[in-house]
Amino acid sequence: MTTHHESIGHAGELFARWPVTFDPPTRRIVDPPQPVIVSVSHALPGSPRTSLRDGTPLRVRAEGLSVDIKVQGTLSAWARLANGAWLARVDFSVPTGNGKGHLDLHGQWVPSDAITPMR
Repeated sequence: MTTHHESIGHAGELFARWPVTFDPPTRRIVDPPQPVIVSVSHALPGSPRTSLRDGTPLRVRAEGLSVDIKVQGTLSAWARLANGAWLARVDFSVPTGNGKGHLDLHGQWVPSDAITPMR
């Protein structure tokens, strides 16, 4: 059985159930994968842009995931939505507020405005 991580470089596997007949295609693999900066607050659904002074308990701020940050990531694919917007498939890690832990996200689909190319 092939895992998500193993299929990243295989366009046939990643997009196997998405036939494309038009040119340019509405999806593509980025090969080799490219480094990007990920705005976590734009990337994760339901991560409101609120202040840390909103009454959130200290224990949650310490051990919850930091969302008001930008982290390095790797772009591996693009997919176009029916409304014309693009989604980017990225791998990135989100640290906890106290920096003692993190959550690794692999193959996360995020809005295109959540990433910026690294130069």
